[in-house]
Amino acid sequence: MRKIALVSLLTLLMFPACKEDPTGPTDIRIRNRTKSVFRNVYVNTSGGEYNYGDVQPGTETPYHRFEVAYRQALITLEIDSVQYQLIPVDYTYEVPLGRGKYTYELTIADTASRQLAVHVIAEAPL
Repeated sequence: MRKIALVSLLTLLMFPACKEDPTGPTDIRIRNRTKSVFRNVYVNTSGGEYNYGDVQPGTETPYHRFEVAYRQALITLEIDSVQYQLIPVDYTYEVPLGRGKYTYELTIADTASRQLAVHVIAEAPL
């Protein structure tokens, strides 16, 4: 009888640890590190997509929750009616950011090719 009770107790203690998902959720916000207005900021993390709308220079958006997010994401936006983008190669070897609050700081990597750059900052745990 004691063996059954001990096994039952150990089984119950193991299940909560198994249920927590280390890949997410992940809260992401956008920070505009340029002197231009970002219009129609769209982010696809491969674990969800969201349109943050417009982001003024030097400001940041509220957080949005994604099931999974990575250091790289598909990001498109417009500056002066010109579309800029960041296109990740793939997520094959990427490690999810995991549970937490993160900021994608966006800058312009290359004006000629209209490419964005992102710097990811870990802000706080969830």
